Amino acid sequence: MKIPVVYSEDFYTDYDTVDCESPDRISSIYFKIVDIAEIIEPDLCTIEDLKLCHSDELIDSVKKKDELYYVAKKSAGGAIKAAQIALERPSFALIRPPGHHAGYNFNGGFCFFNNMAIAIKKLLKEGKINSALIVDIDLHYGNGTYDIVKNDERIRFKNIDAYPRGNFMRDLRDALEEAADFDIVGCSAGFDTYIKDWGALLTTEDFKTIGYLFASSNPNLFSILEGGYYIPDLGLNVRAFLEGIMEACS
Repeated sequence: MKIPVVYSEDFYTDYDTVDCESPDRISSIYFKIVDIAEIIEPDLCTIEDLKLCHSDELIDSVKKKDELYYVAKKSAGGAIKAAQIALERPSFALIRPPGHHAGYNFNGGFCFFNNMAIAIKKLLKEGKINSALIVDIDLHYGNGTYDIVKNDERIRFKNIDAYPRGNFMRDLRDALEEAADFDIVGCSAGFDTYIKDWGALLTTEDFKTIGYLFASSNPNLFSILEGGYYIPDLGLNVRAFLEGIMEACS
């Protein structure tokens, strides 16, 4: 069994952003997971997709930077592709730039368009789902995702932000308790909670447990890359996460 991984060499584009959000993040993951991955190329999202979640002003501000605009649309398209696949089997989107700090009319934190919210809103618009649970496990609060989905009764947003480690895992289990009641679950998968990363909290084995918990709670699961900046172990942690998903589905 291999897990569908949405990926494109376009995500190596060295667009203007902070040094830590580098193309090396993508390569460090890709070469650690390629043997367990079914690689799938995403399409660009459309302007109509972007407008499901963002103002014209925000879209225009990104559009001014041609190279960034292209890869940001590809990243959102990657999230859409992963969400579509998840209606049949769990998937992972190995994409950049990340998205969970992009709100309706603002962005920041290395994010430009909200990949997760765009993917969920598109499925809802097309009538492919009627409800969705989004769980954000990144070190940083998914303020952009919350801003976009907060008034949509079809979407429930949960952000896991707890110390110490035991509390994080407890809160995650609580967040997933009713996951089976939703048509799809989207995981904003940040790996900066890792013990050697900024969060200094979770182990590689914890990420395997997290993947298992997600896929056990609802097999209609897609996960998209958000943060994670300790390059030496980033690929190991993503692989562990995917192995947990695969184990739950075997």
